[in-house]
Amino acid sequence: MVKKNKNKEGEVRKNKISSKRTNSKNQKNQARKVKITSSKSVIENLENGMTLDDIENQKENNKKIQNLISVIIIVAGLFVGSLFVDVVQLVTKNGYSERALREAEVFELGDKTWVAYSEPAIEVDILVAEDEENCPTCNADEILTWMKKFIPTMVVSEVSESSKEGKALIEKYELNTIPSFVFDKKIQEASFFQEEQVQEIFDRRGNGLVLDSTALGIPVGRYLKTPEEKKGDIVIGKKDAQVKLVTFFDFQCSYSKIFYEAAKEARNEFNGDQLAMIYKNFPLDLQGQGISAALVGQCAYQQGRFEEMADLLFANQKQWSEAEDFKIFDQYALKIGLDKKQFDECVETESNKDLILESIEQGNKFGIAGTPASFIGKEFLNGIFQKEDIVETIKNKLE
Repeated sequence: MVKKNKNKEGEVRKNKISSKRTNSKNQKNQARKVKITSSKSVIENLENGMTLDDIENQKENNKKIQNLISVIIIVAGLFVGSLFVDVVQLVTKNGYSERALREAEVFELGDKTWVAYSEPAIEVDILVAEDEENCPTCNADEILTWMKKFIPTMVVSEVSESSKEGKALIEKYELNTIPSFVFDKKIQEASFFQEEQVQEIFDRRGNGLVLDSTALGIPVGRYLKTPEEKKGDIVIGKKDAQVKLVTFFDFQCSYSKIFYEAAKEARNEFNGDQLAMIYKNFPLDLQGQGISAALVGQCAYQQGRFEEMADLLFANQKQWSEAEDFKIFDQYALKIGLDKKQFDECVETESNKDLILESIEQGNKFGIAGTPASFIGKEFLNGIFQKEDIVETIKNKLE
């Protein structure tokens, strides 16, 4: 019995050893087959005229193809997944995917209805007053409501005049009024901007477009500063006077005539150290005699005879406005005793014409749309005022 068991154990061992050898042989045979197969494919490729480098490149290309197939499979899976998300979101009303939003023209979300526009989103910075309570006309809410009817895709940012951003905005775009509206360049892509009349109400400054509020009839809430005195401006009084009355005027304007006469009387109430009057030409008609009259007044000032010429021009508005040539102004020059040769040279000099155009440009930047338009400090006097009103305003500034 003992021997039998030993024999059986021996047989088991032999079987195990035999099995191991068989497995080892099979693995070696498989490895040999792979090597032989690989060697055969290499030999066949070499026989077909391929080099070893060509064979290596072919292997690399095969790997790339396999990787590309893998990527396609992954992308296809993501696409199917996104479709599933779209369907689930629309069915459950638990959100909107980008695909659904692109295809929708109107959709509701909560208590709001959203409408799709083909227009671009247009950013606009609005310069607002720091103390709106003390400046009711500085509020831009009503203006914005009206503007959104024409520019529904506005993205509005309110910028306080006293903030760091506000000060940078004022300096960068030379803003003079509150409120001021600065649009980004995308507004040029809007359909309504393609109208020529619309383009005229925007002033291109730097990389933005500033809305000409006065062209739309939007009232100025407050001015940020007084128009600066420029070289060539007509100054009556001392340039370093305590108060300066700055007036944009037009010799052809009947209201300018009334204001000029009232301001001239008001000046008699103050001495030279207290008040200086600065006149800036702002002819409203650039094609007619208005700009010629402005040039005549400018040339009379250079000979120290501005008020004499202004009195004559305002007194005879109808006469020279209807004249067909410049000869009538020559008569006025002789009448008040101007040096005719000097006067003629002044009239023909381009730099003097440029002075008038610069005054017009400055007035436009301050939103001046009509005359007379006057400033006493930062206080704006729009239209005609009586002598008493002008005197009172100046006295308040002196105090």
